[in-house]
Amino acid sequence: MMAPALLGYFITRRANRNFADFTAPGNIALILGLLAAGELVGDKLPNTPNRTEPLGLIARIASGALVGGFVCRKQKKSILNGITLGAAAAVAAAYAGENMRREISERTGIPSALLGAVEDAAAIGLGVSALQKL
Repeated sequence: MMAPALLGYFITRRANRNFADFTAPGNIALILGLLAAGELVGDKLPNTPNRTEPLGLIARIASGALVGGFVCRKQKKSILNGITLGAAAAVAAAYAGENMRREISERTGIPSALLGAVEDAAAIGLGVSALQKL
């Protein structure tokens, strides 16, 4: 949910805010932000399934495709390429993040939840940096 939440934030900054309208960009950004915050917390819980299990992976693919398509549309590039690259990046990030987190935790003894918080901070920083160029 981080990528759609960040995208929602940047769309809101550029749009007129009408908080009385549920579909107004500010409200959508708020909802996406709350969902992303919930995911940040839920992801650290011990019973949370791996991000590479089907339901989590499908959600990541959908959010990556959505954001990739939007970014390419904004850049006047192929939306289909954006959707494809966004989905592929989501899959790659899911597997890379899970494997790196597990490997570092096993080798160093650093709790996986702490590594997850570092990973979240990096994702937020990279996302903000990328979207500022739009």
